[in-house]
Amino acid sequence: MSTRCCETVPHPHSSFEGLAKATHVWQERLQAGLGRVINANEQNMGHLEEEILQKTRELERAVLQEASQKKADLTPPVCPVCKNKLSQLTQGHERSYQTRFGEVTILRARGWCRKCKCWRFPADHALGLSEAGSCSPGVQEMAALAVSKLPVAEAGAVIERLTGVKLSRATLDREARRQGKKAQNKRQEMDEQMGQGVGGEQRVKDLRLKKPAEPFTLVIELDAWNIRERGKDWGQAEARRAAGQEPEWWRWVYGGTCFRLSQRVKTEGGRSLILSRGTVMTRGGTDALKQQLWAEAMRHGLGEASDVLAIGDGAVWIWNIVGDRFGQARQRLDPWHALEHLWAVAHALHPEDEAAAAAWIKPLKEKLLAGDGVEVIDGLTAY
Repeated sequence: MSTRCCETVPHPHSSFEGLAKATHVWQERLQAGLGRVINANEQNMGHLEEEILQKTRELERAVLQEASQKKADLTPPVCPVCKNKLSQLTQGHERSYQTRFGEVTILRARGWCRKCKCWRFPADHALGLSEAGSCSPGVQEMAALAVSKLPVAEAGAVIERLTGVKLSRATLDREARRQGKKAQNKRQEMDEQMGQGVGGEQRVKDLRLKKPAEPFTLVIELDAWNIRERGKDWGQAEARRAAGQEPEWWRWVYGGTCFRLSQRVKTEGGRSLILSRGTVMTRGGTDALKQQLWAEAMRHGLGEASDVLAIGDGAVWIWNIVGDRFGQARQRLDPWHALEHLWAVAHALHPEDEAAAAAWIKPLKEKLLAGDGVEVIDGLTAY
């Protein structure tokens, strides 16, 4: 009996015709380059690393392009939004993208969606390239991460040095904003699920267990910061002032954090550490913070907490949010914020005597740390 029926039939898209050729060229170029570095007395392992990195990029680019083209070819002619079959299909629509390994060009099919009333490129969606732009998902992520940590100019230089990918300031800014918008939309979707009672899988892992949780206190902290950022007025300050308008550079960012006291531990060195903390930040005002912080608190056990403690700096908007969304919470003034103001008073009363200022503030500090903020405020009426 023939055994051919038991043989594995290769998938038509499982082989990479260009890989063998690209690998052969890569081997020749890499060996030649490594030989030059090895024989150069002034070059070291760092030069060997750079040679391997540079010579391998073209091989990686060729493999990525061929694999991406295969995935594009296998994508069915279906609208990625409404899932209806596309009509008026045409092939060979070219588009190039900047990837981690260099520029890659893909040929895609285009079709008309009768339901959405627009042209669709199903392969773009399959490859994660459905949005406008010229960067691959990997480069988009790289750009967003770098810009979130560094100024745009520095981020571009770091990316180019570490990866060889050269991105303009405009591209970095655009991709960072695009990823930020995607993150905001995802966050909103998750918060809505929590509000509808269907976000159980978002809860911290130990609270998803069926065993009953030990009684715990949930701590909620709120604050706000005024940050300076680039915007539509950047570089146009003089023109706006000449027109009688003040440039808008500063934005309020509202934030909150929540954690369970049962999640506090200490390292071997004695430093306090919180194992699970939820944090939210928004430029959408106090209403946006209210929605996001409530959802985050639910993820960290607001519904199961035996006690809820809300801490703020005394701003009215903080206590309004606490009263609206965390009505069961005990409210406490953050002593360190209050101490900043008390030191200002102490220095005003004793401008030339630091010791006297410290002596004046000492009993007030002790009361603040003991949670007697109201008594401190009442005592200040004498001044």
